[in-house]
Amino acid sequence: MPRLPEMLGKLSEMEETAARIYWKGASAVRDDAELESLLKGLALEEEEHMRLLQGFGPHIRSTEGLSSLELDEEALGRTKDYFNLAEKRIDAGRLTNDNLIDCIATTESSEWNREFLKVIDALKQDSRLFIPVAARIQQHKRAVERFLGSRAGFGRFLGAMRSLPAVWDERLLVADDDKAVADVVTAVLEDEGRVETASNGIEALNKIESGYYAAIVSDFSMPRMNGMELLKRAEERFPGIRARFLFFTSDREKYEYFRDKGVKALMKPASAAELSGEVASILSRQC
Repeated sequence: MPRLPEMLGKLSEMEETAARIYWKGASAVRDDAELESLLKGLALEEEEHMRLLQGFGPHIRSTEGLSSLELDEEALGRTKDYFNLAEKRIDAGRLTNDNLIDCIATTESSEWNREFLKVIDALKQDSRLFIPVAARIQQHKRAVERFLGSRAGFGRFLGAMRSLPAVWDERLLVADDDKAVADVVTAVLEDEGRVETASNGIEALNKIESGYYAAIVSDFSMPRMNGMELLKRAEERFPGIRARFLFFTSDREKYEYFRDKGVKALMKPASAAELSGEVASILSRQC
């Protein structure tokens, strides 16, 4: 497919430009550590995306899924013009923190990014090799959504962000014998991926053994098998899985015990922001 290298080259160039602008933006932030950290993280991820695009070619087994892809040259041109303007304003010191957040939102929800995600999805269909890539890129998108949702006045961009194609759907497991609690936790986490539930430790263990879950939110006191036994049995099969566990308990002693053992835990009740934040930190480490 002679057009494929040209298509990947154009997208790689845009990723490189986005990374440069994010680095410059991070150096221009005024007294906002969270925004500076986000910009630096996005810059590193855009550089990774650039390298991935540059190295895709040799690993593509077939071009059937890519043959129908057409880059929207006008959309790419509009995004490139926006990049040039944003970079000039950063260089001139004329962007406020709110302007920088606007730049992130506009860039990440742009038609250019939609084109990039189409390519990633096609590559994922072409080869399982690209599944970890798709998962990392989906978390990049979610990190931006979480940030925008936490900042007053920028929620208006969430609709455009969420309309972008999802290139990976994380599976999450909620284990709790209290259906009301499980339903609430599921509702809080549904933006993070596809949530499944288990009403006891045995059912949760069977699910863990039958498929991969990027995060497991578990109660401690459950019938048939408690949370600690669930973790022990799961670790026997999957060493390192404790990094994907988050215990949700109303027992202060158990909460302290989990924390001392290096296992994430939250006290019941916890806010939706606390719960989603802890799960998001688990998901981001999978990337």
